[in-house]
Amino acid sequence: MRERGEEPGIIGLVADLTNPMWDQMALDPRYRCLIVMTHFANPDGVPGARTRTWFSLNHMPLMAWAGFCRNIPDQGPRFAGMTMDANATVAPTNDRMPVLLDPHDYARWLHGAIEEVIGFQFRAPFSAERFKVERTEDLWNSGKRPPSADKQLALL
Repeated sequence: MRERGEEPGIIGLVADLTNPMWDQMALDPRYRCLIVMTHFANPDGVPGARTRTWFSLNHMPLMAWAGFCRNIPDQGPRFAGMTMDANATVAPTNDRMPVLLDPHDYARWLHGAIEEVIGFQFRAPFSAERFKVERTEDLWNSGKRPPSADKQLALL
């Protein structure tokens, strides 16, 4: 985005924490956060007619994505979520997926040493069996949320 002169989006993606551009944020625990969500989506289908395919966790109404946050003067809060290689459920729509954390991982993510933080990105993703998939006919850029989200959103 910088190369094109664009403002950063509210949420960005971190594909490789070993890249020096992340040194300051990754090292400093005050920039780490949990991005709480009910679902995440990937575009599915052919370019120009992609639809939304939603992913959520079975038996868990909310999930936590390993993230970073920073309040940027003149722009406000900005978030970056860490990604990893996709599991078998997500892979048909994208080769990457969010680094999701179990509750027992939260403290290590938020306060752990940099080696532990980087390790989350290179561990095995949650198993495919843990996910529920919702394919929709909604166009990728429709802005529509997943049909099953109402109950989960009531928890937020």
